[in-house]
Order: sequence, then structure tokens, then C-alpha cells
Amino acid sequence: MKDITIIDNFINDEELEEARQFIGEESLNINGEIYDESNPSINRQWFFIPIDNAYKKILVDLRPTRDWSYDMENIIPSAKNFILKIKNRIDKCTNTNFKLERVYLNRQVRGQDVTLHTDDSKANVYTLLIYIGDITPENYDKAGGDLELITKEITRIEPFTKRAVLFKGYIPHQAYAPLVPDLTRISIAFKFVDMSDELPFDVRYS
Repeated sequence: MKDITIIDNFINDEELEEARQFIGEESLNINGEIYDESNPSINRQWFFIPIDNAYKKILVDLRPTRDWSYDMENIIPSAKNFILKIKNRIDKCTNTNFKLERVYLNRQVRGQDVTLHTDDSKANVYTLLIYIGDITPENYDKAGGDLELITKEITRIEPFTKRAVLFKGYIPHQAYAPLVPDLTRISIAFKFVDMSDELPFDVRYS
């Protein structure tokens, strides 16, 4: 599998609208339940992360170290069905039976460049980003909002609506915000582990 794979039109128009149903301010917990008024992340609502300089909304987090259970059983059924559909699709595209670890939404407006970071240190962990925001080939010249990945060379990827990018989580990357105030850069991020390619050591780019 390549370190970086770009898939245009990974989702269709109907699936785009399906995904956009999750970007509102309401809770995505089943029945809209609010578990903690002071903690929007537990309620699957948007919350700002200063270190990332962007907003996130957690859908699923299956890591055993989590203090709270963001599992499939307490998320709204439409979100659960969408997540499973995307997992099955990327499994087929890559001929890999990935283990799903996390799913969340990212939201950026002008001025909210995300700092350079990695998602994981292990070589068998992958990030899949699907762009569901407003940036298209038609408005890209004024919009910007590239994803920059740094390996031995720099790869810049335009965040076109319905495009997906699959990359190894240890690759340093940075998500640039839109350049204009009337556009929003939104992606849905899936974190996968390739259990057939587990390595006993960490890999990092220096």
C-alpha cells in the first residue's frame, strides 16, 4: 500500500449530503442525549482544540484507554451506518481488513491553520480524510486550504469536496485553513490500524 493515496469522488453526491447531516451543532449521541453539559466532546458536539487551532466533533473512539465510551452503540444510527459503509469501502479499495480506531470531524475557517503534527508513530496506522466542505476546483484559486504532507518531499493536496486521502499516520502533515471568510474546510477523519502489518517498533520521519 502506498504511503499516500488520493481518491477523487470517493463518495457520491447522496453520501456527501448524508455526511453533512453530522456537521450541525446538535449532539450525535443516540436520541440526542446530553451526558455532560460542560463537556461537548462527550456529547459528540463541536469543541475547539487550541493545540490544533481547529474544531473537532468526535463520532467514534474505540481505543481502550478512553475514559468515555464513544462506541457504536450510543451514536445515532445514520452515523453508525455511514461509518461502517466507509470502512467497508476502504477495505475493498485497499484489499485490507482494517481495524477501526477513531472517527471524528474537523472544521476550519479562515485563520485556523492546523499546526504540523503526526497522528501516530506506528507504521501500520493510517488516516483516511474525506472532504465534505465547500472547497471545489471552481473556487480553489481563492479558497486554498491544502493538506501538506512531509516525507522526503512535500506533497500538497487540494481539499476538494468528495475527495479522500489515505496516508500513513506517522507522516508529518498540516491542514491549512481557507483563505477567505465565506468558506469552511470540513473533513471527516477515520483512523485505521492494519493488523496484518503490525511492527514491533516505531517509525518516524526526522
